[in-house]
Amino acid sequence: MKLNLSNRIVMFSICTAIEYDLKNFILGKTMEIDFTPKMIEKCELRSKNTKKIEKNEEILNYLDLGDYVNIISEKPMKYSINNDKSKKLKEYFFKIIPIRNRVMHTKPLELGDKAILIEVMNTLNREIDWINWKEVQHVKITLDEDPSKLLINEYNRQIDYDSKILHNLPEPEFDDTGYIGRKKDVEEIIKLINNKKNQIISIIGNGGIGKTAIVVKALYELIENNSNRFEAIIWISLKTKTLSKGEFIEIKDAIIDVEDVYKNLCKGTVVSDKFSPKENILQFMENFPVLLVLDNLETINTEEMNQFFKDIPEKSKVLITSRLGIGELEYRYKLEGMCKKDSITYFRELSQYYGLDMHKRSDDEIAELTKNKLYNNPLSIKWFMSGIYNGVTEQQLLCQKEKLIEFCMSNVYNKLSDVSKEILQIFLIEDKSLTLGAIDFFMETDEINLKKSINELIGTNMITLKAGKYHLNDMARDYLTLYFSPSNLIVKKVFSKRKKLNEILQEVRIRCENDAYSPKAIFANTDDENRRLASYYLINSLEYSSKGKWDYAFAEIDKAQIISPEYFEIYKIRAFIMAEKGEGFLAINNYKTALLKTETDKEKAIVLYLFAVFYTIKLANYDEALKCIDEALQLDSSSYQLQLEKSRILMMIGNYDSAEEILINLKDVKKEFSLKDLNIYSCRCGELYRRKAEKLETRDYRNKLLYYKDAMREIEQLEQVDKKTLVVITNILKDIAYLFFYNEAMEYMNEILMKYSNQLRSLNHNNIKKIVEIIDGHKQEIPSELYKTIKKYIHNYSYDANNIEDNNKGVVVYIRDYYGFIANKNNKSIYFKVNNAYSGILIGDYVKFRTYDGFKGIGACDIQKI
Repeated sequence: MKLNLSNRIVMFSICTAIEYDLKNFILGKTMEIDFTPKMIEKCELRSKNTKKIEKNEEILNYLDLGDYVNIISEKPMKYSINNDKSKKLKEYFFKIIPIRNRVMHTKPLELGDKAILIEVMNTLNREIDWINWKEVQHVKITLDEDPSKLLINEYNRQIDYDSKILHNLPEPEFDDTGYIGRKKDVEEIIKLINNKKNQIISIIGNGGIGKTAIVVKALYELIENNSNRFEAIIWISLKTKTLSKGEFIEIKDAIIDVEDVYKNLCKGTVVSDKFSPKENILQFMENFPVLLVLDNLETINTEEMNQFFKDIPEKSKVLITSRLGIGELEYRYKLEGMCKKDSITYFRELSQYYGLDMHKRSDDEIAELTKNKLYNNPLSIKWFMSGIYNGVTEQQLLCQKEKLIEFCMSNVYNKLSDVSKEILQIFLIEDKSLTLGAIDFFMETDEINLKKSINELIGTNMITLKAGKYHLNDMARDYLTLYFSPSNLIVKKVFSKRKKLNEILQEVRIRCENDAYSPKAIFANTDDENRRLASYYLINSLEYSSKGKWDYAFAEIDKAQIISPEYFEIYKIRAFIMAEKGEGFLAINNYKTALLKTETDKEKAIVLYLFAVFYTIKLANYDEALKCIDEALQLDSSSYQLQLEKSRILMMIGNYDSAEEILINLKDVKKEFSLKDLNIYSCRCGELYRRKAEKLETRDYRNKLLYYKDAMREIEQLEQVDKKTLVVITNILKDIAYLFFYNEAMEYMNEILMKYSNQLRSLNHNNIKKIVEIIDGHKQEIPSELYKTIKKYIHNYSYDANNIEDNNKGVVVYIRDYYGFIANKNNKSIYFKVNNAYSGILIGDYVKFRTYDGFKGIGACDIQKI
């Protein structure tokens, strides 16, 4: 296997060989070398010698490539070359000089630097053939035959004499490949450092993501930037582990506490025995504009550092790299994994550096490996390549990632809040990206805690937000699976919540399919996760509103709105509940908003229908109601719900003929009606004919009664009447009661009461009281037996029951099918089965009985009429 030789050593050897041959060329042509004053000044500065240096060779030893090229090209005739050759020399070495400076001064190498120098080494003899490149050729042969000999040439980092900034920046760790990609990130970080807004900047990302490398690259560029405003850059590394030969090892004498941080920061600065290390560094940062760099801060207790950060003088700044943020003090710059292109490039460069042949794979093969197995993480890719180089198989490496993952993700999880840890568990269980609504649904915590925890997790880079969804990164997922898998308790909690959600969504779906125009139906939510979750909260809000718990209802709606703010159902349901609460103006505004949010004709028609119902029932604004229902019918002309509602509005404004025409036309489609719609249809017919009767004079009592019979005809065809239909029946009965003087009307009333009295007794409506008042007020004008029968059906026997104190006696107050209820002073609902009573017992009968304890409460048996 090929020797794994440092790129910088190779490049250093080439650069020194070029400079050596150029220096010999100059010395071999003339002894009268024209040094510029700047060159002499540079020589004296670098020699650190007060004695004047006059020998040409000594002066040249303190100069470099750029100076040699300038000496030759300024006086080409002195070196036996013409102007064309001089120009070519300058052009040829123009691209090499910046590379030479990066190599010799240990500045970050760029991708391609090595390739350019290798190309120069291979072409110098041909391109610049009038110079003897003896030493360059020697290096070339050594690289080809025995590169280990280059290690004999000691490589010493040269002082960066051109830098005007005091700094202790570390040597770049990416010499093996040169710096790859992330140019935009480097530019953004330099801008953040240079601006005067953010005093503490944190570069946040997973371990191994390249935080240190990008900061080193940015800072080396910064010290050469004219816009730099700092006089010193102080770097301190807080790393406790490092990668060496494919293994993660502990760093000896690593800094592990805050006091050591202060002591190390003071090294190389002006200190006074009068002050503590912390005070000394703050004093230094007060006197000079300093950029303080803390690499891998997560290894130190950041709570102890926070006060120090607050005390940083205004003219200075702190730059942090960490796996998690420090809170509100910082400006966070999140660093993601390498992009696909850069990962592939880095993989190939490392393969060639290690002398492997893995770079020969296709882009797709490399991308599959670097993204899905190595997380696009530079350290992971380097760990992998180092392992292959050291003889471990690819399969073995990928099956033994525990140490890699633990190294990259350590010092993060244990510092998280309990809520944040539970959120991560939910991500593992659900195994997909989650919306904020989904996280909230499973967590059931307060909004402040939830958002605080989400921000904490984003600060660690364990989760990211993209396109409205939160994603758990692959490395975090693998780390949690290995070391912090969910407890059975949390698994059960999540599955229970998911089951509850599915049950409610099923209920919503059925309700919507049965009657999309119901105010409690929730529409168009099946294909969107946010809308499904919003529907859950909307169902809760309707439950709360039905119990008059308005604050709870609106709190649930607010949750739904946070999850899916553009969902029209949120505003429709809020409008409906506002109307029920009596907040008419707010109801109108929300109905209007709901209309703006609708996306289909059907959705808009639903909202318009409910808006029309609101105008009709709550505000009696029939003109606006008619506008809404007509617009809805234009969108859904075949809807019988809309037509039934229009018939009601027309009836309210006295347009009976048009209302009747609609109802007659609907008779042909009645077979498609649900029981609820049949009740509504019957109610509309009942109210229509009742109102028609209402318009007739009292003396036209015969025609009035005919209308009342027409009103009841559709209702009597119903297999089962609902509460709203019962109210219509009481309206009709009340109007018939005013025909007390007409025996046929009273007999018809008796027929109705005989059929519906049991259901009517469950209805505590003012109409019943009014009927009683009218009948009692005119009992002399009604045949005695007929009066008694009618009175029996409408009398409230619960009042009589209050006079019976014996627990085994009472009044029959309700009978229906196979069961009934008896009441006395002590118990208003004693249940009995009809077959436990002697035949002939009716509502209003006084009875005696035995009691027993049933699962529904106290029951009665052996019931006998008194």
